[in-house]
Amino acid sequence: MSIPRRLAQAIPTLFIVSLLVFFFMDMIPGDPAQMLAGPGATNEEVASIREFLGLNQPVMTRYGLFIKGLWDPSVATSFRTHRPVAVELAERLPNTLVVAVGGLALGLVVGTISGVVCAMRQGGLAEAAITVLTLAGISMPIYWLGLLCIWLFAVHLGWLPAAGAATPMHFVLPILVVATRPTAMFSRLITANLLEALSKDYLDTARAKGLSETRVIIGHALRNSLVAAVSVAGVQFGGMLGGSVVTETVFGIPGVGRLLVDAVTRADYPVVQYTILMFAIFFVLINLATDLITQWLDPRTRDHGRTA
Repeated sequence: MSIPRRLAQAIPTLFIVSLLVFFFMDMIPGDPAQMLAGPGATNEEVASIREFLGLNQPVMTRYGLFIKGLWDPSVATSFRTHRPVAVELAERLPNTLVVAVGGLALGLVVGTISGVVCAMRQGGLAEAAITVLTLAGISMPIYWLGLLCIWLFAVHLGWLPAAGAATPMHFVLPILVVATRPTAMFSRLITANLLEALSKDYLDTARAKGLSETRVIIGHALRNSLVAAVSVAGVQFGGMLGGSVVTETVFGIPGVGRLLVDAVTRADYPVVQYTILMFAIFFVLINLATDLITQWLDPRTRDHGRTA
């Protein structure tokens, strides 16, 4: 299936998401104008703020302006700062992507290596140790592990900064913490797929050609095992973006997650709406990229897509 066709099919999904995020926010109890004006504001001041923000316009008119804000940043402005939401997101998004991409990349590399080790050393001490660590990585909540790492590496040992995003060293702990779950999942997934692939006939053919067991596993079996890992990686990356609220709150990173939390507490509706819509667009693009990589790794899926 071609990329333009896939993107065209995603338009109805994004349209439904835009409807849900706009009208659900509109139904939330509370008056943003009253919150911005403060508890001591008069009714006239609140009404003036409401008119300035356009909250007194019909709901469909406001939805039309919300859609227009997707390509006209001057329309999509924050209630609190009056800056374009695009500018607010552009300032915070790099920090969020650094943590998410770094955590996913580290998890994929370490998980793949540990998965290969487990598959090649079944029943050994290394396989048992990796299994225990992967179970711990899947089980531990991110916020608890983050606080534990801050106490150990920042407070007790003083090796790394505890919070912020001023230097590259500030991202080391968040990336390590975020990478624990994908590392554990990739390790178990690679191990299971490799053990299944090792019994296939095409690997016996490769062995008959005189290839070493390491080359057979890495050069032939691992590529097929990575197909399932890529699919999981797409889901994990989307979850990292959605879960950035927890990570950025624990480590004090000024990212999109903290921006979303602040916007919710201050009833900054445009920031909340466009941030959630941006996450939905990321999910669509991630799924598309995952399908393309899967087709590259497994020609059978590419041939199936052409037939469909």
